Amino acid sequence: MRRALIALAVLAACKGKRDVDTETRPVEPAPVARDGGVPDAPTSGWAGLAELPLVHPVREVVLPSRTDQPRFDVVGPVIVGDLAVVGSSQLGFAGVDWRRGAVAWTKPTGSRIAPPVIHGDDVLLIGDCLGAPAIPDAEQLLGCLRTVTPLGADQAYIAIHGKAALVEEFSHSAGEQQTWVAGDHVRWRRGDLAIAIDVMSGIATPAPIAPPLLGVTYNGHHWDIEEVDGKVIAHGKDKPWETEHAYGRLLGAVYLPKQNPMVRVASISARFGDPEIRLLDIDATGSMNGQASWSFVPGIAVLAHAISPVGDVALAVRLDKTLKHDYVAGFAANALLLWVYPLPETARVDPVGVAIALDAERAPEAVVVFHDGDTVTILPELSSPPTAPGAVRGPSENATP
Repeated sequence: MRRALIALAVLAACKGKRDVDTETRPVEPAPVARDGGVPDAPTSGWAGLAELPLVHPVREVVLPSRTDQPRFDVVGPVIVGDLAVVGSSQLGFAGVDWRRGAVAWTKPTGSRIAPPVIHGDDVLLIGDCLGAPAIPDAEQLLGCLRTVTPLGADQAYIAIHGKAALVEEFSHSAGEQQTWVAGDHVRWRRGDLAIAIDVMSGIATPAPIAPPLLGVTYNGHHWDIEEVDGKVIAHGKDKPWETEHAYGRLLGAVYLPKQNPMVRVASISARFGDPEIRLLDIDATGSMNGQASWSFVPGIAVLAHAISPVGDVALAVRLDKTLKHDYVAGFAANALLLWVYPLPETARVDPVGVAIALDAERAPEAVVVFHDGDTVTILPELSSPPTAPGAVRGPSENATP
């Protein structure tokens, strides 16, 4: 049996209710859903993929879009039950039933949108307002927030606004976007600026741009973990630690049976001059123990990633500098490479979004990819065979890594 992991001493040095807009304007033509077939073999330009385990998609959904509109923003997917919520400036927001390959609902928006976010049992959709809502004098309009249920029923539609002197700079900011829940507010980051939005009133105020840290609790100790310039830093009350060297992108936490929780990173290095991406796991408690994946994949950058509660990982990888060769690689929690899926060969300028859909037991059931601004591709699950070393299913010790 092929070993899934090799032991490695990781070189880590540890230091000591409101007005509701119910408009759901349909977009024509209707979406196209099709079951996946066997993927085409990578061309000669896809060096290194031909020898890896290729997989075909479970299904693919091509969403209707308004090609006469500029494609400013492409966001999602965010998973809520059987739905993958995605959006772009050309199609608005859409809730896609990833199990059946059907569009459950769509919501119109303006030309600029932000990533959808789950807030309790609802989905929050942020974008340009469809009209000109009334806001107090001396305040700046930043957009509108629509609250919908997973079934697509509108709960609220409110203006996002704040004192012009405080949010004017954010209104003109650009760059990578993030959204996340912070208490009773939603944080919206755009480039180097962020605001906190009160979901009841829509009032926005400046806020720190730092996203939530990765939390790991084990044997009565807790660490809040972040990645700074490639280094992993763990803030703990009595056992803080950090790595001496930079390793790469922080992916999340891994929980394998009879092992300490691990912190997983994607490390990019070169072997014989060829760039490769390998998963590295560092003991979350700060010990010198660690491990590296036996499997690796070729590539020069990680475009996006998703991780399950136990550590299964899906990576969107850029293979080379042509900008045409991107693919998704699926790893089980024990770092075994299960499959790779080449995305359509095209000059890809829009971001690729990746999410992992879970079953009722919080085990990974599918990988959902949103790419090229209008396509949702559903790929197989990530769990390794039960007999594989370190195979695991079910909820982790920390339910929200």
